[in-house]
Amino acid sequence: MGGQGSKLDKMKAGAGEKASHRKKYLPQTNGSSPAVNGMSPDNSCPSIEEQQVELPSFTERQKELVTDTWRVVQEDMAKVGVVIFIKLFETHPEVQNVFMPFRGQSQETLRESAQLKSHALRVMGTVDKCISRFQEPDKVKEMLHELGARHVIYNAKVDYMDLIGPQFIWAIEPVLGDRWTPEVEQAWSDLFKFVSYIMKDAMNF
Repeated sequence: MGGQGSKLDKMKAGAGEKASHRKKYLPQTNGSSPAVNGMSPDNSCPSIEEQQVELPSFTERQKELVTDTWRVVQEDMAKVGVVIFIKLFETHPEVQNVFMPFRGQSQETLRESAQLKSHALRVMGTVDKCISRFQEPDKVKEMLHELGARHVIYNAKVDYMDLIGPQFIWAIEPVLGDRWTPEVEQAWSDLFKFVSYIMKDAMNF
């Protein structure tokens, strides 16, 4: 990766303190909310230049929360993964059009799609690798950097990297039930901020 660590450190040092608030990722139920987590009411995502650049901290406590709740999600990982992508395609149809196998398919078709299930499992597998390597941050960064670079080949827009986190959190809240707390949500939120930061950094490299 050569010099990647120093670059991240410089960007982190230049960033301000992040705000912390409840439901920063989840959409409002009335469908007409103000901007949430930098996203506008129509679910559009601002450009990189319009967003505050920072690498969020991820505490040992947050690692424990994510690890513990991930065990619950893993019990039905494929189903959760499919739900995430169906919701993503529903709220951001332009993203569905990027995936040639899924272009123009209805939600009913997508729910039964073996290809979507396979792709969802790969994404969930990436989450699993991040969590299993919490104590090896350099390996996590390298993995995500390589993944971000591959997305350039896929013609994915940089802004798309911010979209999976909200859908992931939306999907796992009902799965976790009583285990879901503001602290758990913040932990998952910061994890996906970290993931998208590294991937976007690679795409802009």
